[in-house]
Amino acid sequence: MLEAERDEFARHNAELFVLQQVFSTMNSTLEIDDILGTVLRGVFEALEFRRVVLFDVRDGVASRRLETEPGGTVIPSPDPLALRRTPAFDAMAAGTSEFAFGIPGDGDSPLADAEGAFCMLPLVSRNTVRGILYVDRPATPEVGEAQLRMLLDFAAQAAIAMENARLYNETKRLLEETQRLASTDPLTGLANQRALAELLDRELHNAERYGVPLAYLILDLDDLKQINDTRGHAAGDEALRAFADLLRASARRGDIVARYAGDEFVLAMPQSDRIGAEAVLRRFFAALERAGLTCSAGVALFPRHGADPAALFAAADRALYEAKVAGKNRFRFAPEPV
Repeated sequence: MLEAERDEFARHNAELFVLQQVFSTMNSTLEIDDILGTVLRGVFEALEFRRVVLFDVRDGVASRRLETEPGGTVIPSPDPLALRRTPAFDAMAAGTSEFAFGIPGDGDSPLADAEGAFCMLPLVSRNTVRGILYVDRPATPEVGEAQLRMLLDFAAQAAIAMENARLYNETKRLLEETQRLASTDPLTGLANQRALAELLDRELHNAERYGVPLAYLILDLDDLKQINDTRGHAAGDEALRAFADLLRASARRGDIVARYAGDEFVLAMPQSDRIGAEAVLRRFFAALERAGLTCSAGVALFPRHGADPAALFAAADRALYEAKVAGKNRFRFAPEPV
């Protein structure tokens, strides 16, 4: 009797130790697979099931996510869709079953290669089934009451981890979306004035530090007011979107493409001189012609025409004005400084 009590005490201590590891992992990371992997290893080691599988459940549809190998290593499931939809499994995914026991011959296991007794439990958070914890191949012929109690504890922790990860990822997504909207022009999807200022400061710092040129272009869609007056503002918006798409496509990788205001756009070209800027402009003007649009542009070069954003803008804006006065549908470079 003393030996049995000692074994039971040792097993209970082992279970508590593994649960402590799970809690520690949950407090140290928000990486959901790290936490879930700890849960699966804990079940494998403390409860002596030779296979542990975690199913994801999304909108009532289950798929295999993680599982243990024979030695206890947790791996992503090699075939997420390798499962059978049995009545017991479907009831669990639907949230109408708290747990289920079985043996391979009863046809209730979701896995075709089930061995020995099996047990599965839903991972429930906010009244929603987030996953299913499945175990089979136990060291004993049956799943005992103590094992079930510990499985319920592990399932509860796994459910909390999945919910925390879901909330974290949703919060992160919303934050990223907010940041994107704060720096993006809603009509064209290009960088807005705020983002342009931040990006340009960085590129000018690099240009000054490494002694490389930078071309600063202001581009103005010709006759937008006429498009709005004759064809309506929807047509004007469509023209601006087409202009932005063509400018983005004509720019080089790493160039800054932004909508400055109204019909004015800015293209900043790091490590580009007059020849490089002119090549991009000719490509862009040809694309505009095919789309039935025209543009005027002014170009300033760093550091020749200015060493800061305000000076570059002023020089490029004067060159743009000269292009407009000369008849539009053309570009001009800022004059050489005196």
